Amino acid sequence: MLIPDLPTAPWQKVGTDLFHYNGKEYLLVIDYYSNFPEIALLTSTIATNVITHVKSIFARHGIPKTVVSDNGPCYNGKEWQQFSMQYGFHHVTSSPQHAQANGKAEKGVHIIKQLLKKATDAKSDPYLALLSYRTAPLDCGLSPAELLMNRKLRTTLPCYTQIKRNEEIQTKLDNLKRKQKNYYDKATKTLTPLAKDDVVRIHDQDTWSRKATVLQEVGPRSYKVRTEDGNILRRNRRNLLKTKEHFQEAGCDDAQSEDAVSLPNKVPKLRSNGHGQSNDETSALPALRRSERHIKKPVKLDL
Repeated sequence: MLIPDLPTAPWQKVGTDLFHYNGKEYLLVIDYYSNFPEIALLTSTIATNVITHVKSIFARHGIPKTVVSDNGPCYNGKEWQQFSMQYGFHHVTSSPQHAQANGKAEKGVHIIKQLLKKATDAKSDPYLALLSYRTAPLDCGLSPAELLMNRKLRTTLPCYTQIKRNEEIQTKLDNLKRKQKNYYDKATKTLTPLAKDDVVRIHDQDTWSRKATVLQEVGPRSYKVRTEDGNILRRNRRNLLKTKEHFQEAGCDDAQSEDAVSLPNKVPKLRSNGHGQSNDETSALPALRRSERHIKKPVKLDL
């Protein structure tokens, strides 16, 4: 038995393989150092699709130095060769009909299939099952997540984790935030807080056309307001302009408009006498007439 060269740091050497489960195709990438697995659901097994998902995984954890795979069609093509040259990693393939050469990925496929099967049988979340495996301690006493990320991942299980704070980094971050605040505050002014029932104008698309009244403050510098048409919106203080206008909801206007519409309905219907004339209260209705305002004709300059 040949012992492969073990990496000295996480994500230096990874194994990858494709597997089929429950009518779907999956991609597996597993780290040789930490046994941390990454899986992706594939819509097809063509090389371009597999390479896209591998790029997504490398964008999260970095580009490894060595990638081990079998001689599948997606790994033994011109596209994968160009991908390895572009990203700068060494691609190692196993001998055909000899799966032991890619044993890390084969074992990872077996573990992931067992996790998916148990999650399906128990009708539970497969992502939580994958998280549980990533946070379970290995024989070395540390979990795959701790070996890869140097921290414990939070799960649904209660556990005590003491967070180690780096005072030097925390101080640098605080100073950076204060510097950003000082630069930003130079071109701003403090806005007075709003109170309930204050009338404001809402800033929408470079206009202050909509009028509203303040209902309550729901967060720091964030308010719920009711517009004149009855809509309840949430806006930041910088998008609200306090005014001294009178606020009137659309309900009052609607009531007036309903009364105006109902007036013609109260007029009795006209009954015809058969000669094109009505014999009811038509004579009591006022006759329409034009305005008696005298209109002066414009004086034009005659040249």
